[in-house]
Amino acid sequence: MTTKYQIKITTRFKKSYKKIIQQPGYHQNDFQKVIEMLANDIVLPEQYRNHLLEPKSNRSMGMSYQT
Repeated sequence: MTTKYQIKITTRFKKSYKKIIQQPGYHQNDFQKVIEMLANDIVLPEQYRNHLLEPKSNRSMGMSYQT
């Protein structure tokens, strides 16, 4: 299947993916569906849309964060 964008798997992604697959809410089918949608430049359904993540502290990753 031809996609609009090519998915490049980096070392950082591999490390994060290892952690994600161990989470109880992880579903491989959903993950694959979202990756294919992003690669084809399809707008994601509401349940997969980007959302604000609350940092554990205001110093999270050295970025200022204000609510």
